[in-house]
Amino acid sequence: MRERSWIVVALVIGLLAMGCAANKKELMEKDARIAELEGEVTGLQQKLSGEEQRNAELSQELNDALADYKAKEQVWLEEKDAQSVVTVSEAVLFNSGSATLSQSGKDVIDKIAEVAGNYPERQIRVEGHTDNVGLAMAYRNKYPSNWELASHRACAVVHYMMKKHEMEADRLSAVGYGEFQPIADNETAEDRAKNRRVVIKIGPKR
Repeated sequence: MRERSWIVVALVIGLLAMGCAANKKELMEKDARIAELEGEVTGLQQKLSGEEQRNAELSQELNDALADYKAKEQVWLEEKDAQSVVTVSEAVLFNSGSATLSQSGKDVIDKIAEVAGNYPERQIRVEGHTDNVGLAMAYRNKYPSNWELASHRACAVVHYMMKKHEMEADRLSAVGYGEFQPIADNETAEDRAKNRRVVIKIGPKR
């Protein structure tokens, strides 16, 4: 009887030892995984910090290059979502009803492209926007709606960057929003002028 009791005790001790060993191994694995995740978080934080610094440098260069246009309230610059966002008045870039860059338009795009050329790892997205006034009949054969006009204007900027500044096509994208993303009411001529714009977003690949 006593011998059987010792056997039972030995078995219990053995099972407990196995359980402790298993728990220890599991804890070690969890600790290793936590350390791995902490390393990943640190790496992402460093990358984010680097992106923010890079974007700050880009924005400063754009600010310097576009200072004259900003002073005339023809160009606006902001940082948003780790991107440098340049908003250019339609009046600087295009004649009314046209999607062909004017000389003043080429001049401002040259300045933006020259700065962006120093940051080849960043993508450039060009957005065309209009007010809500329909196009004159003289333009409707070419641009049936503001959507087409806005899209053609965005594409005109992209093509100019490719041809004049030899930017890689995979860095560039163009989209036309027409009248559907206004930044002001369309009740006055001044507000409609604010809505007629091209927005150029320069930021990290997503």
